[in-house]
Formats: sequence, C-alpha cells, structure tokens
Amino acid sequence: MKTVLVTGDFDIPEGALPPDIKLIHLRTLVNEHSIREALPFVQGYIVGGPEYVSSELLSMATELKHLVVMGTGTASFVDIEAATQRGIRVSNTPGLNVQAVVEFTLAMMTVCTAGVFESIECVKDGSRWPQTVRPSIADQSIGIIGMGNIGQALAKEFHIKGCRQLYYWSRQRKYAAELELGLNYTSIKDMVKTVKYLFIHIAGCDETYRLIDADVLDKSKSDLSIFNMSSPKIICSVALRKYLINNPEAFCFIDGYYNEWISNAGVLGDPYKLLELPFGSLVATSHLSALRKDALKNILISAIATLNVCFDAGSESKRL
Repeated sequence: MKTVLVTGDFDIPEGALPPDIKLIHLRTLVNEHSIREALPFVQGYIVGGPEYVSSELLSMATELKHLVVMGTGTASFVDIEAATQRGIRVSNTPGLNVQAVVEFTLAMMTVCTAGVFESIECVKDGSRWPQTVRPSIADQSIGIIGMGNIGQALAKEFHIKGCRQLYYWSRQRKYAAELELGLNYTSIKDMVKTVKYLFIHIAGCDETYRLIDADVLDKSKSDLSIFNMSSPKIICSVALRKYLINNPEAFCFIDGYYNEWISNAGVLGDPYKLLELPFGSLVATSHLSALRKDALKNILISAIATLNVCFDAGSESKRL
C-alpha cells in the first residue's frame, strides 16, 4: 500500500484518494516536526501548507517518488535541484488559482488605496478619524509584470473596469493580448516612470529574483504603489526599504515575506527591517491570494490525479 502526505488547512473529500492509498493529512502545521516524522514513509507528497520542502527535508523522504505543489511558483515551495538529484518528480497545478488570485489582488488594491489598515489603527488608538478618498480604477495608470494566465486575467479585469492606461512587461511579448486589451508593451524601467500602480505576477526563479532592484526603484515615481503576488525575492529587500523610507507616498503590498512561516520572527526578529515600516508604507500577508475554497478543491483534485498517474505509470513499468 502506498502512502500519500497532504499538508494544508482544508477538507479532503471522502473518496478523493483511491482505497489502496493511505492518507496522512497534516492540516495545521506549527513546525516541521510532524512533516519530519511522516516523510520517511511516504511515496507521494502534496504540498498545500506553508512549508518549504528543503534539501534537508527531502533527505528524509527515502521512499518519495512524486511531489506535487498545489499551485504554481514551485521554486518558492520546493528545492527543485535537491529533488531532481534524488530522483523525485516535482509537479504543480497551473491555471487553477487564476480567478482566486485576481479576485484577491483587486480586493487588496481597494483595501490599500482606501487606507483601510491605517483607518483600523486610528480607530483602535483614537488618534485620528481618517476619511481617505480612494481613486477610481478607470482613471489610473496600471503596470503589470508577468503576462501569464494571472497577468492576462488581471489585465482583462482592469480593461472591463474602464482602465485604458495599461502597460506590461513579460519575458515573452503577448501580441494577441495587446490587441484585445489595449496593452502597451514596455520595459520595466520605463513602466515605473509612468504608472501609479505596479502589479507583479511573474514566476519566481533565478532569472526573476531581484528583478526589481535599486536601479529600477530609483527610477520609479515617488508615489508608486506595488502589489507583489509573486515571490518576495523578485524585489530586492534592501532597495525596497530604502525606496519606501525615502518616498513616504510610496507603498508596497506583498502576499508573502522574505522570511516565511517558522522563519518569520515578526517585527523584532526581522533582518530585513521592512516589517517595522508603517501600514501606509508596507503590508505583508501570509500567502492568502489563492486560498479560495472552490479553487483549493479543484487544485487538490488535480494534484491527486497527477499523483495517481505517476503511481499508475510506476506500476505499469514494473509489470513490463
């Protein structure tokens, strides 16, 4: 009997896994201890929790054949090189979290431009009663880095809402999207000189880490608002802190942080010193964008199907 480890705080429908598969579901992860205990006995691993599957963890997975990340941005959750060296197949579930991420992105844009976080603090401490007037999306200049499934879906939403100042940069130019949505292709450095809002939806990898560095931020408008729904590492942390401090009207939202989960020690233990900045400058959340209930269900079903195909292929090769 094969054993599959699933992490993540969600329900697993009864019968989702074949009857000959033993399930270990670690729903609420406080630390790596329970993962370490389970890994030596599993052949399949579905990563839906907050953990990063490091080389050290993979060294304990002596029977692991296939690992599936629930979502995309695989390198943010798995040491792919270490997995490859151990002969562990790594897969993800692309295209199933698109609408969930777009919905969350637009919601955070509204929340942040309305000054909701500052308003909450002011109401709690009684210091002020802010009445922030938020701008209309239709009137704004928007830049998008990354024009994959999520980037294109986000651009379409902006277009539907009447926004006609849409700029983008992608590693591959999207001519069809340009015609359909009126997108303007430009370099990142030219984009940040022009737009008021910058959205980052590009996969995190060695090629894209530190894509937004001091050279880019030094050329940015002084009131640029950045919404990064990809790996935090795409923005150089040192350059970001300097930019936000030197430009009080600038803002950055990151769904994630440079130190995450058990590595995150909060404001007092933050080596990047970004968390000490006020809400008006920076807000970081704990990878919430894709966690819509229906999206998670579809992603889980896809992950299970991917594992089953791998297991079936393995059984067939043994029979041959």
